[in-house]
Amino acid sequence: MKKITPILVFSLLICFIISAEARLSQFAGATDADVITFRVGQSKAASHPVSLGIDKFAELVEEKSNGKIIIETYHDGLIGDDREVIESTQRGSIAFASSSTPNMTSFTNYFTAWDLPYIFENKEEVYKAIDGKPGDIVRDEMEKSGFKVIFFPDYGFRQIVNNRHPVKEPSDLEGMKVRTTNSRIEQADFEAFGANPTPIAWSEVFTALQQGTVDGEGNSYSLLWDSKHQEVLSYATEVNYNYSSDIVVMNKEKFEALTDEQQDIIMESGQEAMEWQREVANKREAEAKQQFIDFGIEVYEPTEEEMLQWKQASEGVWDEYVREGYAEPEYVDIILETLGKTREDIFSE
Repeated sequence: MKKITPILVFSLLICFIISAEARLSQFAGATDADVITFRVGQSKAASHPVSLGIDKFAELVEEKSNGKIIIETYHDGLIGDDREVIESTQRGSIAFASSSTPNMTSFTNYFTAWDLPYIFENKEEVYKAIDGKPGDIVRDEMEKSGFKVIFFPDYGFRQIVNNRHPVKEPSDLEGMKVRTTNSRIEQADFEAFGANPTPIAWSEVFTALQQGTVDGEGNSYSLLWDSKHQEVLSYATEVNYNYSSDIVVMNKEKFEALTDEQQDIIMESGQEAMEWQREVANKREAEAKQQFIDFGIEVYEPTEEEMLQWKQASEGVWDEYVREGYAEPEYVDIILETLGKTREDIFSE
């Protein structure tokens, strides 16, 4: 009889363990090797409705894939600001990113049309455009830059807030330094209102307000509150001068590398997350407005006559930017046709 050496015993033990793990994996479902993990980065606070929508998307993907696709969410600019995460996604360094659409105009000037003052006057118009032909055109265009559009979280209408004095009509902004995004349209809006537009990165706005680098900004109630900007603001004017959607994109190559089933899971989850998030966003915006009031911020709602002043003051922005190479006239017409209105309907009494 051959002598059983320690080496032989050890080898047999290893074989037994490997065999046992293989059998167990048949009953345990997906192994680590079966799981795909992606990252999504964006800059908004984790409590913001856009962030909640992205969390919901990740939750739905994990549920529909039975845990085989995991999406790790990074909010608060943890892995980069809007521009950084979008560029990282385009390169494929991360799989997903989210940004407000004004910061996406470098990829397609169709978003420039979305920025036109008062092209969207209520949420119903926003959703009709995004879910219809105007949204489909943007989806196709973004693929040319290497992105697959997953869904459009509801960001909200921008209001004008400041820490200098009450603002009721455009002339009250005369000479005021107002922070804007990099959107040329938004900068032109504030020039038309008589203010001095000052583009500043979102991460720097609180300090800029605190130190007097700027006197005000334009943003949604929910984002302002969740970012604690109420601490450096005193007045708000509800003029809805601009609607900003967010956009969640995936690196196109990574998306196309997935199986048809996995792609369906991603897209279905995006659609369901968007529908869920819209309800959350609208409810949260109303709550945040009340929080502003309770905090002591003076919120002013213009009369119909005053709202017409705001609209007519900004009409010149259309004259300047609705042209080829900027807000494409043909695309603007498609939006207006989809909404069933004309430019005259927006700016006339």
